[in-house]
Amino acid sequence: MKHQLLVLAALCASAATVSRAVAQGEGRPPNVLFIISDDLTASALSCYGNSQCKTPHIDALAERGTRFTRAYCQYPVCGPSRASMMSGLFPETVEILNNSSSSRIEKNLGQRPTLGQVFKRANYFTARVSKIYHMLIPGDITRGVHGADHPNSWNERYCFQAPEWNSVGEHEHLSNEKLITTGKNKHYSLGFGTAFYVVQAEGGGAEQIDVQATDKAIELLTREHAMPFFLALGLVRPHVPLVAPASYFEPYPESRMLLPATPEDDWDDIPPAGIPKTSVKFGLDSQEKKRKVLQAYYASVSFMDAQVGRILAVLDNMGLRDNTIVVFTSDHGYHLGEHEFWQKSSLHEESARIPLIIAAPGKRPAVSSSLAQLMDLYPTLVEMCGLELPEHLQGRSLAPVLNDPEARIHEFVHCAFGSQLRVHHLIRTERHAYMAWANGTAELYDMDDDPEQFTNLAGAEDSDEVLATLKGHLKSHLEQVAH
Repeated sequence: MKHQLLVLAALCASAATVSRAVAQGEGRPPNVLFIISDDLTASALSCYGNSQCKTPHIDALAERGTRFTRAYCQYPVCGPSRASMMSGLFPETVEILNNSSSSRIEKNLGQRPTLGQVFKRANYFTARVSKIYHMLIPGDITRGVHGADHPNSWNERYCFQAPEWNSVGEHEHLSNEKLITTGKNKHYSLGFGTAFYVVQAEGGGAEQIDVQATDKAIELLTREHAMPFFLALGLVRPHVPLVAPASYFEPYPESRMLLPATPEDDWDDIPPAGIPKTSVKFGLDSQEKKRKVLQAYYASVSFMDAQVGRILAVLDNMGLRDNTIVVFTSDHGYHLGEHEFWQKSSLHEESARIPLIIAAPGKRPAVSSSLAQLMDLYPTLVEMCGLELPEHLQGRSLAPVLNDPEARIHEFVHCAFGSQLRVHHLIRTERHAYMAWANGTAELYDMDDDPEQFTNLAGAEDSDEVLATLKGHLKSHLEQVAH
């Protein structure tokens, strides 16, 4: 914490010498500060209703921006979701449906520009700091490499090396993976990629990936920019391993963590295809272990939130708020024990829904229930900055919602999960969530009456009309991605 305060004080002092005229530039297009967290569920943020997790800096951004309550990713896994977001295409169209295919982004796109390329070609300074496209965690971080990036998107790009699970501190492995800690393979296939491995690290966190990345983003922000900037900052936490300074665990005593309630017969009407990673599969065989996961996740979220606060403070001290669009989001959601489900790779609400906050100059604060998609950010930012929209985009601009939070952009949104030959689908309307599993089974929930998705209506006699409409929406989506 001491490190963060010293760095912030020094940078703010240097920022004070930069004139507002140079920083903002009268009449110039707006800057973009794009911040994306990793594996962050909306329900972990206090501005989205969490009563325990403390996220004051993200909350402050939400207070001055538009907070979307019905925003969804296009794939509940990091690589495909990020490829979709940066390409403006559905995962099925860009043909990235798993993490291992993420490196094909440049080949699969061909001449179609990424979000970063559109800004770069429009004479923006574009920079990627840490994870925007896919990176293997913790391996690409312990090794200190870029991962599956799209180099032509950026004027400058930065990766960092950090200790991750090797951080000095108090360690605990809560789930049942077989972990490899010695041998020739120092970075990959060690078992830490999905393990609930917790480190209460010593010190203030200066060596951690998100602090290093935020330090670099602040350094870039404090330059005198001759042209507007598109600065993309990828924060890794709360992705596992759950590493944060021990001080961030203190506000979350394990014994006080509130786990979600689950009815005893909860799985009776959920098809096997709809049951992802569970408490049993992870070996979370006690309430104590589950509460410890929640404690570590919240500590990681708060640590990430502190980095958001650091860069937003410098943005304000630079006099850049009035000419900078700030976006905060996540690549997908995350289960924290709902239905006894954990992590991602699920089409249920907690995994598919994302936090999305857009704070733009001249726009009033608002909360909007308008349906939104992660891939909508591409056309939204391009339109708001007055750039030319590429023809290939499949998302829609959310700019009208920033003027009127009651505006409706989508009749439905879509999220996929699976392989090229076996894709599962979520169709989400304002009222219903429909999951069409590849084996022909289905789930249907009335999200007004049953927001926690406890009663599957797919087999109910009075659901035929609703199902027909939702199947029609899915057919429409499949026709779109086929072209």
